[in-house]
Amino acid sequence: MKPATVVAALVAIFSMVPGFAQETEWRIAPYAWIAGLDGTVGVGDRNGGDRLDGNFGQLSSNMELGGAMLYADWRRGRWSVFGDWTYVKVESNASSPLGLLYGGLDGEVKGHVVQGAAGYEIHSEGGSRVDALAGIRFYDLDGTVALQPGLLAGRRASQRKSWADGVAGLRWQARLSDHWDLGLYGDVGKGGSDFTWQAFASIGYRFSWGSIVGGWRHLYVDYDEDNLRIDAAITGPFLGAMFRF
Repeated sequence: MKPATVVAALVAIFSMVPGFAQETEWRIAPYAWIAGLDGTVGVGDRNGGDRLDGNFGQLSSNMELGGAMLYADWRRGRWSVFGDWTYVKVESNASSPLGLLYGGLDGEVKGHVVQGAAGYEIHSEGGSRVDALAGIRFYDLDGTVALQPGLLAGRRASQRKSWADGVAGLRWQARLSDHWDLGLYGDVGKGGSDFTWQAFASIGYRFSWGSIVGGWRHLYVDYDEDNLRIDAAITGPFLGAMFRF
């Protein structure tokens, strides 16, 4: 699926929301994402015996400034539309699966994740509300696995793929006080992926112009098609600023 197709699909989602063109509230938030890679990345022909697979983890040692995110949110009454663009570049290393033959194993996942969804408020009480949501998540990712030189020369394989998943989930937002906000989000989906799920928690402190927001985001993808396997989570804390219009 090409990016232009995804954009057209997101526009169609937005246009179905009643009153989209009317005056309403917008929120825009740029974020920095300190992310790590936890799981398996495989590149190459599994059936032909030319597959490089690596199992990566140890988040405490591989987390770094691995991504940036731009989030936009629109709300009118019980309806909301929101989406984000994320650039990720996460890498990790592991010991060689073949002993002294190779010096170690490196893995990397980088590329773009774009999501858009429409939500409808299903519960509201006091300063909190719950939205049910449905949308599309599009991936354009490059997976790389490399065996470092040891007794044998090193090997490196890379593959880039694009695909999309349909997702559905819930979002909870609460105003704790005049200054503090809390948010929880979760979704599940599939399509190009065999399965995917995402969750994040955020807390924000309000100012007159908007909020400073921080939290943790966890995105898991199980994809195995055409010489690329990603059965891994991209996970870590984020920090940004949310502007209201």
